[in-house]
Amino acid sequence: MNSIRINKDSKIFIFCPNGLVTGGPEALHQLRFYMEQEGYQAYLVYEFSGNLNPPERYMEYEPKVVSFQQVTDDKRNVLIVPEVSIGILQVYHSIQKCVWFLSWGYYDISVKDRLLIGCKNIVKRFFNCFIFDPERKFRLQIFSRRKQKNVLYCCGSEYAYQHVVSDLKVSDAVMLVEPISMDFLREGPAKNLTSCGRGDIVLYNPSKPSEVMRKLLERTDIQFQPLKGYTPVELIEIYRKSKLYIDFGQFGGPERIPKESVYNGTCLLVGRRNAAENDFDVAIPGAFKIGDFENVDAIADRIRDMLLHYDDLIGEFAHFRNKIDNLEQNFKEQIRSIFLMQEE
Repeated sequence: MNSIRINKDSKIFIFCPNGLVTGGPEALHQLRFYMEQEGYQAYLVYEFSGNLNPPERYMEYEPKVVSFQQVTDDKRNVLIVPEVSIGILQVYHSIQKCVWFLSWGYYDISVKDRLLIGCKNIVKRFFNCFIFDPERKFRLQIFSRRKQKNVLYCCGSEYAYQHVVSDLKVSDAVMLVEPISMDFLREGPAKNLTSCGRGDIVLYNPSKPSEVMRKLLERTDIQFQPLKGYTPVELIEIYRKSKLYIDFGQFGGPERIPKESVYNGTCLLVGRRNAAENDFDVAIPGAFKIGDFENVDAIADRIRDMLLHYDDLIGEFAHFRNKIDNLEQNFKEQIRSIFLMQEE
């Protein structure tokens, strides 16, 4: 199953985690926004919370939110859920169903943090085995890890696609890759691709820790700047005054910040793992993907070299920058090819 047929009267209900402001929920808000642009009747549902108020961060996507009581379980309609909420599918019976795999994988973190998060995940996974449905009943999410009949599987990355095909045995999965945030698209790609006006600053995401990053931050010969607590407008200014963004954590998907930074003119250095291993999700030359995580001195040397030779290296990221610039149009085309609007 690689498409869903609908008509102009069909309603598309996109279930979204309630109250979260992260990349996954933003992608779900983007999906609704672009679906409406393409002529679909699409609505967000904040799962079974009953909440109708979207986070302020997503107001630019003009969200239309309905409660779960307004979801019509009819074969003309469509239900879309992210992979973290796949158990919701069993609550409904007649509606056409779609799962969107927005990510796959976990961060690389220190042993201490890994143990702590591991304990939390045990508890979380236990409770995530159940959902509290509209009939006020607990239901067991019994089929999240195996292929379901009459369910469309969409993948937000090549990395997720490979796992869905190999692990879930879904031979007809389709790609559905969201663009970067609206704020960045409005500004367009950076025009200044020279070292003039850019400092020797190395950007990183502190919300995505790794053992390699912990060791690098102990050094005093490199100026690091964490990206935390900034608005998109502030991020654009920071990106366009910096030369390099680094990310050695695991890539559950293409990740938003690497794309945002490259779009705004930084070079990029990542760890070669997960989605960053393939040339589709992180479309940069292999020379900028680190495979040896043990030699921190060599990584530091690579960072300093990239800062020093920014003007010579920035052209190596032109392909990825152009690809990011085309994501919005490709997303619209993917929507139209997956959700087929039938003539009356």
